[in-house]
Amino acid sequence: MFRMLCEVLTIIRLRVKTKTDSLVLYTASRCSVRAERVCSAHSVLAGGGLSQQSNHTEETAIEAMILAGNEKAEIAKKEGNVNEKGVLLITVIADGAWSKRSYKSGYNALSGVASIIGYKTKKVLYMGVRNKYCSICDKAKLNKNTASAHLCFKNWDGTSMAMEANIIVERFRQSIPMHNIIYNKLIGDGDSSVTKQLFLAKPYGGDVFIKQIECMNHILRNYLNRIVDIATNRKSSSGTVVPGFLQKVLKDKRLKLRCAITKAIVFRKTMTLQHNEKYELLKKDILNSPYHVFGDHSNCANFFCKGSKEGEVNLVPQMDHCGLFKEFLGARNIVAHHAESLIIT
Repeated sequence: MFRMLCEVLTIIRLRVKTKTDSLVLYTASRCSVRAERVCSAHSVLAGGGLSQQSNHTEETAIEAMILAGNEKAEIAKKEGNVNEKGVLLITVIADGAWSKRSYKSGYNALSGVASIIGYKTKKVLYMGVRNKYCSICDKAKLNKNTASAHLCFKNWDGTSMAMEANIIVERFRQSIPMHNIIYNKLIGDGDSSVTKQLFLAKPYGGDVFIKQIECMNHILRNYLNRIVDIATNRKSSSGTVVPGFLQKVLKDKRLKLRCAITKAIVFRKTMTLQHNEKYELLKKDILNSPYHVFGDHSNCANFFCKGSKEGEVNLVPQMDHCGLFKEFLGARNIVAHHAESLIIT
């Protein structure tokens, strides 16, 4: 879902020599008179050519974002998504990226970017950048000199991890001035820092609740990660030894467990039922999916399967006896809890 970030035309990727010799992002996105640019492009800007180009890119980016907001507003009007004050309500997708990979470790990137995208239009409503480094300022500091007059790209002194939440919260605050719309539903990766900062900031006042919807890809990825972690435990929480072949079976069937859920999502989405009925049925499918995968088809829905296959062994009793199944059901329950998000995304 978040591959749409790659479609943002306001990003120009540059390979420049910096302190870390890393790939940095350059953007000229801004709202009103605020310019937010990625650092370390000074060596290219020195000639002046890119500076002129960046101004054009900036103007084009602002125009494109305003048009995207207008398009989204028209859709909201047609669907009647308006609050009691006459302000349009829309669902958006938001995610961040950094100039270096920081998954689970090494959260020290010098640059970060975050985008807000319309859920239905798939067009960018805003993109912002945070930079912790300016090569000219850094070189002057190293030589104990005062930096000469220059276009400084540093605009962030906080932690790298806080960049995404800061951009998203700021842009939620600007959605009414920029687009005259409220982002009342946010589809994201379940980042607790973003959720917390939006709750504390209350960008639309205390009477507007922003509904958090977790992205399907992240829900299912976390599900598989939990399965792998459970499969590596030699003993269950009760202290019972888990047979090695059952550990292997659980790990080997993790993609089938994921497939069972995605198959149910596709089917339930196409049903002509009310939204709440769809996700309640999906929740039942998710709760039953481990039984289906491990050979117990007593509660499978007709669309899901046609019963036991020839020679299939029901492994549920053995997994339950050693405590492995109980451990695994905890991971399953987390996914079931997000059934409504899975129907939406």
